Amino acid sequence: MMREPVDDPFSGIERDLEAIERVALERSISGNPATIKSLLSCVPVVYSDVDGTLTGPGGCFFLNAQREYTLESAQALVRALRAELDIVLVSGRTKGQLFENARFMGLRNYIAELGTETVYDLGEETVINAGSFGPNCTDILARIVETGVLEWLEEQYPGQLEPHLPWAANRDCTPIFRGLVDLTELNLRMEEFAPGLILLDNGVIPWKSPTLRVSYTRAYHLMPRGVTKELAVARDMERRGFERHNTIAIGDAEADLAFAAVVGVFFLVRNGLHASPRILEQLPNYPNVFVTEHFLNEGWAEVINLLIDEQLCPS
Repeated sequence: MMREPVDDPFSGIERDLEAIERVALERSISGNPATIKSLLSCVPVVYSDVDGTLTGPGGCFFLNAQREYTLESAQALVRALRAELDIVLVSGRTKGQLFENARFMGLRNYIAELGTETVYDLGEETVINAGSFGPNCTDILARIVETGVLEWLEEQYPGQLEPHLPWAANRDCTPIFRGLVDLTELNLRMEEFAPGLILLDNGVIPWKSPTLRVSYTRAYHLMPRGVTKELAVARDMERRGFERHNTIAIGDAEADLAFAAVVGVFFLVRNGLHASPRILEQLPNYPNVFVTEHFLNEGWAEVINLLIDEQLCPS
């Protein structure tokens, strides 16, 4: 039976709990087995978000939403490896972080910093996706820094936005912030100051900062326009000859919903409905999105077990 998290990490977010429960039931995996099977065949690859999806509280692989230690996700990972599923990590984390994550978990391919770098075979090859900076850009971070936009953001949004330290200090491509802002308004203003850049929402984080005056905290990435996780996935699919029906993605954030436009099925882990209530408004546009019964890493395990139990993957 699904249980709510012990400590509500979504306090401060306005939510319609009745609507969330209704949508979770309508889009449940258990309630839509025939539709899911009709959208998929011979799935060799899973594109997986990391924080809030593959991991539990604090980024722990073995801690569930109730802050109890569990082997559910580890056992599902072992099943995936035995079935030769290619689990591709798609994350806001840097390629250095994902290298260690992938090596530890027995994985080989990953997409870093929300799509700016696609890495194959633990670093044997890296493909840079520079978006509005053009195909010849080899240092995305330097191009962003030289615009002066980092200082501009902190000056314009005091108490609302700040570098997401300590992780902000070791980025390769995309500066990362934490706080709570009106993204539409901010991006319109930033386009005038630094054309070609966009601030993207990467979901709720359980972070309290004494220098932020916000009701809850979200993570944001500063990116060149035209770079997204789903575009990086689409390019990887094209490169490796995957059709939509060969692929799924798993995620938790509103930004992850766009995976549904390129893969056969997108699975939203249950906590995503709570962390990003606007997803409820967007779901009617995506008939191939389904919601797990469980939260966080146990929701991730639910999807992997579905693929294997229903013989939707090659092995």
